[in-house]
Amino acid sequence: MKFGIYIVILTLLLCVIFSSNAAVIDWNTIEVAYLFDSDFETTAVDSSQNGRDGQISGAKHVDGIFSQALEFDGIDDSVMSTGYFGVGGTEPRTTVFWFKGSDIRPHTYIRWGRNAAEEKYNIRANVTGQICRLRVEVNGGYSIGDDNICDDNWHHLAVVFPEGSDSVMDHNLYVDGRLQNNEVLEKNMNTDGNTLEVDIGGKGTSREFTLGLVDEFAIFNVGLTVEQIDEIRNKGFSGILSVNPKGKLTTSWGIIKKY
Repeated sequence: MKFGIYIVILTLLLCVIFSSNAAVIDWNTIEVAYLFDSDFETTAVDSSQNGRDGQISGAKHVDGIFSQALEFDGIDDSVMSTGYFGVGGTEPRTTVFWFKGSDIRPHTYIRWGRNAAEEKYNIRANVTGQICRLRVEVNGGYSIGDDNICDDNWHHLAVVFPEGSDSVMDHNLYVDGRLQNNEVLEKNMNTDGNTLEVDIGGKGTSREFTLGLVDEFAIFNVGLTVEQIDEIRNKGFSGILSVNPKGKLTTSWGIIKKY
């Protein structure tokens, strides 16, 4: 009887251990992270260890989903990651951020890469009638989600390109933690990581500037799992990282694994 009880207890402990480890994120996979919580009007402090501070052009600090966010006017506002050209080739990546807006337009949320076949990487809103849907595209192909993201509510958006993928159709799109049913046009990817600096909110080719609020923006160089995305969505970076008043990471805890 005692042996059986021990087995049950051990099984429960193992379940807890595996469950807690499922959402661990390697510190070194964070390419850039903008919490938009600093008081600098023209600098978006990079909270990763890479020091890739962004240049804020026009966007204003307002109340966000977690502390502060940036408000983009849809005319000429943007944040440029000076000297950072994004993840290239077919390397895995994940982009996460919060967005709140009501204007039905092809908001350009994030872009990098040369506007050439397979080389462009662009995350934006896709307008269908009176709704916007999350879209990731290359020059010649796309993957589009199915939830409306332009309804004047905060939405957590995640775009995942997993390890071993080679086509834009291989992306997993998440809106508020829900895996989207994607509409796709297949096109191989070979993202240019040398030409265009990462641009948040700026106008893409034949598209429009972002109009609305953006918070907690980050790029990872791995394909995050839905469990990891949910941790970020539910707790915010401030809930899983220790951040000093200037927005820099000081120590790591929670789901972050630092080596």
